[in-house]
Amino acid sequence: MLAIALAGCTDDPVAETLHLEFFPPSADDLEPSGGDVVEPPDTGGYVKLEAEVSIRRHKVPEGNALIERRLNDRTEALMNGYDAWHLRFDSLYEPLADGAEWERAGRELTSYRRWALVGNPDAELQEFFANTPIRPSLVVWDNERRLPDERKPPPQTVSLEFVSDGGTQATTGEFDTVERGLRGFAADAARYQRRVAALWRYMDENPGRRFECLQALFGAADGDELPESRLVAPPRELTPSGAPSTAPPTPDEQPAAGQPALRDLEIELVERIVDAGAPLLEIFEVPDDDAFTLQELSRRVFDPFPAVITAVPDGPVVETVGFAESGDGWTIPSLDLWRAYRSLDGRFVSPDPLLFLLDTDGNDFGCDEQDKACRDRERVFAFLERGAFVARPGSPNLVRQVLEAGLRPRDVYRLVWIRGGMDESVDDGEATEGVRETAR
Repeated sequence: MLAIALAGCTDDPVAETLHLEFFPPSADDLEPSGGDVVEPPDTGGYVKLEAEVSIRRHKVPEGNALIERRLNDRTEALMNGYDAWHLRFDSLYEPLADGAEWERAGRELTSYRRWALVGNPDAELQEFFANTPIRPSLVVWDNERRLPDERKPPPQTVSLEFVSDGGTQATTGEFDTVERGLRGFAADAARYQRRVAALWRYMDENPGRRFECLQALFGAADGDELPESRLVAPPRELTPSGAPSTAPPTPDEQPAAGQPALRDLEIELVERIVDAGAPLLEIFEVPDDDAFTLQELSRRVFDPFPAVITAVPDGPVVETVGFAESGDGWTIPSLDLWRAYRSLDGRFVSPDPLLFLLDTDGNDFGCDEQDKACRDRERVFAFLERGAFVARPGSPNLVRQVLEAGLRPRDVYRLVWIRGGMDESVDDGEATEGVRETAR
């Protein structure tokens, strides 16, 4: 079951992202206003907003009419201009440029993208997020009016903030579903960690068996069959007359070529981990009687943002609150059940083999595509490099408390950067050496 879940990966049926790319004001924007106008020119610059909705119909279980209807309704709204993203983009005042595009697989919509470039980003962002639980603001200071003989504007400090008002996107029924799901997920996570801890303790007492145990664990997660354990005695075979069989005992099963030779206890420990890991990935599966996965519902309940937001500033970042560097920008990680589960790694049981398998899915570890023995060996070595093995599993209640703490949004998300270069008035000894990450 774990092999099937891993093969299905952790994609949501519908994924939504919002990209915010900031640009400085042009030289013309900074020219002093003529006539009797005393208001300084707007030096907030520009922002390009780009939203993308991906629809993954391969995640739809056969026979589930609810999610089929959900995806069909979402496709119709996107293509006919009344989806929530259309309403947000339509609220923007006279974009300088805009556009939309979509992709199809056959007759099915797989991706829809819409974008717009606007000036006055503070006011436009507030309008764009007006019907969400998030209140944005963009503040620019140290932006004195440029003298006529200056060619380059002075450096500016730009601060982008998002403040949550405590609202949510979920319905009362979705709250109840997530509450039940969270309770069951915490119990499953605690059971899985207890079983991982049992194997970690065994390997600590038998360090010479560490490699074989991990090789068997990862192979079983991939679907490899383990030899049958003899810890549980099989029933005695009886003859048709009811008397015990006098046939010679079956010889011990030998491991397949390339598979580790395992002790009975090791087989039991590995099988218990694989069986306990599969329910954790069920949060990515759509139930037969629902249109959302538990992972999606957890985001609707806890995450105030309408999508995963990435900001691309037009200068070096000097302070972050709630943002994480990602690619060419800074992303606000989504608040969902799986991300909260990741926060358990290192707190109770570490390293987590399930997280490792998902993080390295598709990694060949430097081996040839057909060399499975090399890949299995190098995968174990990579796992052993993750650090010391910790085995102190928590109770379901304690695991749930940690999960709930990881699902709470911050009071404020902030990204601060310097536009136009660092301020030369700052002494070298006072210059910021790195990004300051503030916890709030």
